[in-house]
Amino acid sequence: MLSNAALADARPTSLTTLIRARNSHDPSLTRTTEALESQLAYIRQTRLDHHYSPSVNKLFDLVVGYIPDAEDAWRAGKPAAWMSGGVWSPLYYACDTIPISINEMGRLGSSEAITAAEDYFHLPKESCPMVGGVLGEFYLRLGRTVKRMGVYNAVCEPLNIGWELLKDEGFDIYRVEAINRPNAHDDPDRVRLMEEFLERDLRGLSVWLQGHPVDEDKLAVEIRRVNRLFGKVRKILNLRLSNPFYLRSLATMYLILGTAHYFGKPTAYEEVLDGLIAELETSPEIPSPTGKIVRLAWVGGRGQEFGVYKAIDDAGGAVTQWHIPDEHTKDYREDLPPLQAYANYIISARMGGSPIRRLKNIEENMKVFGARGILFYSYVGCSFGGVHKEIQRDYFQKLGVPSISLEGSFQVGPPTGQLLTRIRAFIEMFS
Repeated sequence: MLSNAALADARPTSLTTLIRARNSHDPSLTRTTEALESQLAYIRQTRLDHHYSPSVNKLFDLVVGYIPDAEDAWRAGKPAAWMSGGVWSPLYYACDTIPISINEMGRLGSSEAITAAEDYFHLPKESCPMVGGVLGEFYLRLGRTVKRMGVYNAVCEPLNIGWELLKDEGFDIYRVEAINRPNAHDDPDRVRLMEEFLERDLRGLSVWLQGHPVDEDKLAVEIRRVNRLFGKVRKILNLRLSNPFYLRSLATMYLILGTAHYFGKPTAYEEVLDGLIAELETSPEIPSPTGKIVRLAWVGGRGQEFGVYKAIDDAGGAVTQWHIPDEHTKDYREDLPPLQAYANYIISARMGGSPIRRLKNIEENMKVFGARGILFYSYVGCSFGGVHKEIQRDYFQKLGVPSISLEGSFQVGPPTGQLLTRIRAFIEMFS
């Protein structure tokens, strides 16, 4: 086991390296998935794959610069705070606070995070890799990152315990309590009661962020902005239907993730969206690597193992339909007072709670996006994701829709050969 001192000495500079390598197109990288060992290597390769697209390269500039640039802004005096649950961004921006996504910190983090969590926090090796990865990353960043964090108790129960461990490390934690909707159809009065409860917590979150309640006029501006960006992302996904390999899977995943936080730079993110729309409207079709196109739906976690996305692309798979926690298919209501609209979106439009409430939406979108099969993705050791996945798989099996269950790791690094083989075989099945 590493000592605490050794762990401190080993704190990585991987994100600093990412910044220096933003525009580095290393020609030594091959196109084979097996040759790529790090998230940075996959990002470099994706830049090469999209050499024709200035907007994709600008997107990855935002990706690799997000966390270090946000921390630099905080050190320069700009208010910033970590957040779990991508829906908090409009409120953070309305409170003039940079939202720093916990998930994005882990996605491009250190391979040493799990070891750090097991050694310092004494997590058992059987623990969910998401919990270990998150706690380990924060330990490795102690002393050089923001120690304020807004968390949503609906995200993950084991993580709720993890936040208590971070409190002992001096983190200021604000909890937004969870109110999930387990039923497919609820009484309107019951839904409104849940919204009122959440409105109270959202107002409390704004006081925690800036010392006084949010200006609802500013929140209304942010709601209009996120709706505008949702619309542009949907337009890109629709344009991509006729040219799916112009924007490959990893780039598309990051494009959607950007709706949750805009990578800390809303104007630059919107410029990327506008650029991609212009490119897709005029660019020639990019052929499939295999000469075939198998349109697929992705349902579940977003994944840290970028080789999964590359394996899909290289086999001729095109993920045209996405159902990941960062919801982009439904807008906030602009006919309601801003805080109520915010609570309504989280309780109703985002479709939290039981996976039963997501099934119809997935089914209907398969017709729109032409998906022939579904990739269900969850993290090893995640009991919540495992249960959800089985309910969803059973539903679509009865409809005759082919699907595959994928279990990946939250920690960074290459995916297993078995996982890649299963993906390739699944796509080959459609030939």
